[in-house]
Amino acid sequence: MSKVAIRSVQKSFGANTVVRDFDLTIGEGEFISLLGPSGCGKTTVLRMVAGFETPTRGTIEIDGQDVTAQRPNQRKIGMMFQSYALFPNLTVAGNVGFGLKVAGLPREKIAARVDEMLATVGLKGFGARYPYQLSGGQQQRVALARAIAPQPRVLLLDEPLSALDAKIRVSLRAEIRAIQRQLGISTLFVTHDQEEAMAMSDRVVVMTGGKADQVGTPAEIYSRPATRFVAEFIGALNVLQGVVTDPANGQIDTAAGPVQLGRPVPRDRGAALALGIRPEGLRLVNGADPEGPLFIGRLVSRDFLGPIIRLRAQTEGGTPLVVDCFNRDGADLPQPGAPIRLTVRPEEVVLLD
Repeated sequence: MSKVAIRSVQKSFGANTVVRDFDLTIGEGEFISLLGPSGCGKTTVLRMVAGFETPTRGTIEIDGQDVTAQRPNQRKIGMMFQSYALFPNLTVAGNVGFGLKVAGLPREKIAARVDEMLATVGLKGFGARYPYQLSGGQQQRVALARAIAPQPRVLLLDEPLSALDAKIRVSLRAEIRAIQRQLGISTLFVTHDQEEAMAMSDRVVVMTGGKADQVGTPAEIYSRPATRFVAEFIGALNVLQGVVTDPANGQIDTAAGPVQLGRPVPRDRGAALALGIRPEGLRLVNGADPEGPLFIGRLVSRDFLGPIIRLRAQTEGGTPLVVDCFNRDGADLPQPGAPIRLTVRPEEVVLLD
């Protein structure tokens, strides 16, 4: 049985519909991210699961129980916010134990649970401190401890890492994921950061215009995007505009050069078709012509990105192409202005709607 079931949910504010026919199930212990641009409806979905917003239509179930009309405090949900939302007048221990105190637990049980949670998030011995005495990362760990202390059925994370420095963000996301796995809490995570979503999630929901464009594992979302929006939103992408010349064999003529896919394409002869190629899917050709497509042009620039060197080329037909190469000692890469030949394996080419 699914832990959370969101069924045909719609949310409108007056004439403005921000979530449309949204369906999602979250399994026991599963970590799912809602990913999309600002205004796509991801935070509204989270707020409806939390009970802060009521769906205009549809239902939300937790553990098989319809909670659509329940108040937030009846749902047994833990929540982490971007702004930490710690009580400045309470100590760390007071913040972590706040929900337990509201629930009426005995003082000794609260103290034991607080100690356990602080140890879990790596803040053992910090109980007597106040929020102003903590760094941003430490405050967010306190917020996490407070969210999981009452043993919630579901954990909701509303962009909890976006206010932190990049290095702390990477470290804390790994800690959050490890704790979530350890406790087995079903989790819904909202983010606009693709790297966070891809690194942390069992499945990712890519949203646009209030709808789920694709739901899948990070690998599926990246390698087999269901729509052009998903393909272009997730990571970098080269887009080639072409015309189908042989549908049965997947022959497409593009301005960069002909592409032979070796598999049927669902288009008629003469139909327009866009192709997508990830930068790491392209590779340099230094010897004989490859069996696959060959794109000929000149290198425009080289960008050093640490482990990756990004090449920006332009084909003879005027098509810009981006190529990612591993930064290895002695790598024989062309200089800007030099001629360049590129190829791609047919299975690396994605058809775009």
